[in-house]
Amino acid sequence: MWNPGHIAKAKKRIAELVKAVNYVIEIRDARAPFATGAYEREKLFRGRKSVIVLNKADLADPATTEEWVEYYRKRGEKVVTSEKGDRSKGLIKKLFGEKTSARVLVVGMPNVGKSTFINRLKGRRSLKVGAVPGVTRGVQWIQVNERIKMLDTPGIVYTNLFSKNLIAKLLLVGCLPPEKVEDWEYFSLAFEILKGRYPGVASEIAGDVDTFDEFIEIYGRRRGMLLKGSVVDKESAAHRFFYEVYMGKFGKMSFEDPGSLPISHEDDAIL
Repeated sequence: MWNPGHIAKAKKRIAELVKAVNYVIEIRDARAPFATGAYEREKLFRGRKSVIVLNKADLADPATTEEWVEYYRKRGEKVVTSEKGDRSKGLIKKLFGEKTSARVLVVGMPNVGKSTFINRLKGRRSLKVGAVPGVTRGVQWIQVNERIKMLDTPGIVYTNLFSKNLIAKLLLVGCLPPEKVEDWEYFSLAFEILKGRYPGVASEIAGDVDTFDEFIEIYGRRRGMLLKGSVVDKESAAHRFFYEVYMGKFGKMSFEDPGSLPISHEDDAIL
C-alpha cells in the first residue's frame, strides 16, 4: 500500500522536532475523523498539549460532525472544527485563547488540508496547497503572528495500512490517491461504504446497481471514458469518480460516525 519514502523520513524528523514545541495541532478530515487519525499518535506527540482540528467541515454532514465533536470532548480531547471561509482571528482564539504564545507542530495524514489550514490562520496564502496528497514534502517553520509559530510537516500514515476498511475510508476522503490503490477490492469496499450511507449518489448516476463494477461501467460510459471498441476505461473512470467524491462534488457526506467505531485502529484491521 502507498507509503512514500518522504513520509518515513518525516516521521523521524517529527519525533526530533516535537521536543521544540509546546502544542501539537492534529488535522483530521471531518468526514472520517477516526480513519484520518490512523498513525502512531502517542509515539509522535510525547505528551505535548494537543488539539484535534476537524478540517473540511464544509464537506461533511454537519450533524455527524457535531457527534464527533461531542465524542472527542467526552474523551478529554480539545477539538475544534475548521472549514473554508473561517476567519484567522476566530480560529486562533478557538485554538489558543487570547494571549497564548505557542510553538506548534502541525501533523496529519496526506491531503487533510494542513497547509490550507495554516494559510487560513495566517489570513493569506503563504504555503503551496493542492488537491492531491504529497504537496508538502519538507518540514518548515511558519510565523503565523507575533505570538505563534507553526511547523508544517508532510502527511503521515501507519508504516503499513493493514485494514481494508481503513484504506477504503482514506480513499473516500482523498488521503490515498486513487491511482496508487492497486487492488480493485478497495474501490469496491469504498463504494459499498458510500452506497450504504448515501444510496442516492449511486442511484442518481447509475440507477439500481448492486456492485461497483456495474456502477463504474455506467459512470464511465456516461462520462465518455472509452477505449477502442467503445470499451469503458474502468481504471480511469474509478480514479475520476473517487476524485469527485473527495472533492465534494456529490454534496456534504460523512463516512463514519462515533457509534460504529472499533475500539482502536488495530481492531479495525479485522473489518
